[in-house]
Amino acid sequence: MATNSLPAEGELRIGAVVLPVGRRVVPMDGAGEPVAWVTAEPVPDAGLAWSALSDARQETGLVPILLTSGEEGEDHFFYSPADVSQLDDLDAGDVLAGLWEGRMPSEEDEDDDHWAAIRRPFSRRFPGLAPHEDTKLSMAQLHEALRSLPAAPIGLVPAARPADVLPTVGWLASDQLQTQLPVAAILRSWEARFGARLLAVGPGAQIRLLVERPPRTAEAAQAIAAEHFAFCDECAGQGLRDVPRITASLVNAPTWTFWWD
Repeated sequence: MATNSLPAEGELRIGAVVLPVGRRVVPMDGAGEPVAWVTAEPVPDAGLAWSALSDARQETGLVPILLTSGEEGEDHFFYSPADVSQLDDLDAGDVLAGLWEGRMPSEEDEDDDHWAAIRRPFSRRFPGLAPHEDTKLSMAQLHEALRSLPAAPIGLVPAARPADVLPTVGWLASDQLQTQLPVAAILRSWEARFGARLLAVGPGAQIRLLVERPPRTAEAAQAIAAEHFAFCDECAGQGLRDVPRITASLVNAPTWTFWWD
């Protein structure tokens, strides 16, 4: 999407949502072009505003995200944008299999009891992508999750879909990943299988997703937990690092939270 679709600096109204003064943000590295419009102040009822702006995305071409406060001058941790067109060449299953393998110790160093407990019931081999989930949470359940969110600055990003926001703005989860594209490929897959949309981005390498179709059973959650375990360092906003505890956090959960060292 072209950056000329970004709003001008100042106050903004989209449908019934009135946003305070915002400005265009230029990443720290890259071509020097603005990649987002961001409010200067936190927006009250930020989750509900995000929902209304998401509903307007097809008309505006702008994907909303909530931004947790960073250090002054950080420009909301937008760093070095990547080429989103390269996402078409990435397969989420292959990316996650590689990340899973990277989490495993060498066979010589593995303590069977310790690692068996961390990845239970799975082996050293990535179990594959979890099946598509069909059952949606009710609108009341989703709105309850959104209403619980604190005030936050809101960013608007010219992107084709929520999963493409991170490479568009240049947010990087981990030095080990080198680029945002593997993360975005996985988010695209979760959008398709679980209705999981990027909701919030923060410093300290944390993101949160709103999930329309979370797993409803422990068995379904277990398969997704394997993906979460491979994807990031800590899950659920609770520092969870093993498959069994991640599994327990996912059943009927309307949000997924991820953090990287």
